[in-house]
Amino acid sequence: MQSALQRRRIDRDELRRISEVMPERDREVLRRIDEHRYLTTHQIQSFTFTAHGSAGSAARTTRYVLARLERLALIRSLPRRVGGVRAGSAARIWQLAPAGARLLRDEGQTYRSHEPSLRFLQHCLAVADVHLGLRNLTTMESVEAVEIATEPTSWRRYIGPGGEQRLLQPDLASVVRTRDYVDRWFIEVDLGTESLPTVLKKCGQYETYRASGIEQEAHDAFPLVIWVFVSQARAEKVKSSILRSPRLTPELYRIVTTDGFATSAQEWLQ
Repeated sequence: MQSALQRRRIDRDELRRISEVMPERDREVLRRIDEHRYLTTHQIQSFTFTAHGSAGSAARTTRYVLARLERLALIRSLPRRVGGVRAGSAARIWQLAPAGARLLRDEGQTYRSHEPSLRFLQHCLAVADVHLGLRNLTTMESVEAVEIATEPTSWRRYIGPGGEQRLLQPDLASVVRTRDYVDRWFIEVDLGTESLPTVLKKCGQYETYRASGIEQEAHDAFPLVIWVFVSQARAEKVKSSILRSPRLTPELYRIVTTDGFATSAQEWLQ
């Protein structure tokens, strides 16, 4: 059941006053939650509160800012936590409240917060973890910048072989700029909830989009498709299926696990 704070309604004038005095860091927190739909306290800290002298200081400031945004009825926490109640405050999961969405978006747009299915929630949080892993690539000496697009900015529209409109929907699209070259990646995060035929069908969509030539015309090359899986067994099964498929191009794909993503990404850039 929602608390009185979470049910509090903000009228247009009050929302404008809040927006006028809101620190940019608070607005950045709202934007991060908006782009991923759901984030844990720890993920918000990793995205936004990175300039503190210690992890303890960053954690305290994060909790303080989130508590303020909750009192203003701009964000809401979900009843469930990652890892259960014992995981502590860092495991609280946040979403925008309607007023927070209105502050970021057009007043005419409607927004309703709701509790998601466990499957959808876990996927959103896993994609956010991969996003954070990509951001950390900037710690490499050779990496000058990392640009990351979340859904729906990561999506690509194209024309299918029969002239029909199609939509490719990567979880993330990234551009990693180093001193010597530019790497482009489409990223799919799979928690083992999709069947193997569904995964291979998505690979087929990438092949069709590649055949359209849109990316090559814009960037002179087609991005690698990175599949991130939870288990090594699942990753190996998909990898062997891609190798056996006559309609797929194995060199187009990189198959990794969530635990090995950061290390593999650094190796691809060396």
